[in-house]
Amino acid sequence: MVKTSSPLPPAFPESWLLKDRGGTIARLSRSLTLTGGLLAITALVTLAQLKKLPPALAVPAPISPPAAKQAQPPAGPPLPDAVPAPIQPDETGIVSLAPAPGGGTGVGLLRPMDLSSLSTANWPNSPLLHADWLRGVALPIYPSPDSPPWGWLINGWLIPNGTAPLAIGRDAAFSMVPIDRHIYTFPVLEIRPDGWFRFQYTPAGSAWAHTAHLSLGSIALTVETWEDYMADATRVEFRRPGLSQPMRRAPSDIAPLQALVGANSIIQPLAMEGDWLQVRVTQPAQGCVPLPGAIVEEGWVLWRDDFDNPLVRLPDRGC
Repeated sequence: MVKTSSPLPPAFPESWLLKDRGGTIARLSRSLTLTGGLLAITALVTLAQLKKLPPALAVPAPISPPAAKQAQPPAGPPLPDAVPAPIQPDETGIVSLAPAPGGGTGVGLLRPMDLSSLSTANWPNSPLLHADWLRGVALPIYPSPDSPPWGWLINGWLIPNGTAPLAIGRDAAFSMVPIDRHIYTFPVLEIRPDGWFRFQYTPAGSAWAHTAHLSLGSIALTVETWEDYMADATRVEFRRPGLSQPMRRAPSDIAPLQALVGANSIIQPLAMEGDWLQVRVTQPAQGCVPLPGAIVEEGWVLWRDDFDNPLVRLPDRGC
């Protein structure tokens, strides 16, 4: 266990240090931050001023409001003085988050941009497997968008400014969401139009980062909403496969029940409408193969709950 010698700022409580792997995961609710635009000021000419002007200038030309100033992305801060060699995160110290009332998976995810290495027959040797992609990440993190950077996630380490590096999963517990059985991602809690986003990375803490900094490491990252994640899915499975899930004839809680989707099913998305996913279900099945007497039905299932947590995920990519 590596301990810091300097106190942590309020936004990063000491509870994120790996002290109790069985601790309670903080329940986070969605709180989207709305940003306002610039108020354009139009010049006005009073009636008294008009009377003093020559007749040819009595009707001034319209004055266009000033263009809104575009916010500039923050410059990348300097790297830590000594960057440790890349290491593989210790999976025993990574807390797997799952959908739960009140939060848990946010409004989206922070993940590697290119996941193609997980879609091949050689996926067990992918450099992205589970949380291994953190070895190639270099991302500055901030307590808030208006504050100086607090530290770095880099090469599988968490490095607070002026403090000894902490090995991810060994010296500091991390919270991540499995989007399938091969890879973990960070839950994104807020996404702002100016490029800032807040993500949870420890059981009790979150940090801000900017999209302008997602390609500083050898593995480029991307921020993806759950809607976009689901739009590209060709097959899904319920995150809690032990329970049968209702499939309805229309995208509504009060629509008639079409069928119950069991654990041994092939679920193929067809369309999306709000929190509902139109699917074609083949059951029973063994993995990707329908069993004798299997029935194919189409209907609607909830893919997201009232707290914006996804209820489904991608299954094994080997199918």
